[in-house]
Amino acid sequence: MKLKHAFMAAATAMTAFGVGVAPAMAEPVLVKQVAPEYPRGAERRNLEGSVELAFQVNASGRVEGVEVLSASMPGVFDNAAIEALEQWEFEEGNPGRGEITIAFQL
Repeated sequence: MKLKHAFMAAATAMTAFGVGVAPAMAEPVLVKQVAPEYPRGAERRNLEGSVELAFQVNASGRVEGVEVLSASMPGVFDNAAIEALEQWEFEEGNPGRGEITIAFQL
């Protein structure tokens, strides 16, 4: 499926990444990033927006505990952003918490 939206890269979109266990640990390193699918209804109506998410990275490098902190259009892009972020993977051994804003633009 052809993606017709802009997606903020993790390197520029990470607004806060705090280490969850000990300050001496390194920040989680992203190894797999999955772009969200633009919701069809939003695309048909030419809607754009963004979703700010908080999440945790466990010791295995998997994303868990994803929460919506804010959304420019609540309920429109939330699920697409969450589903994509839950597929991201980080290097093992560096658990932590992070926040990211995912932008949906036509």
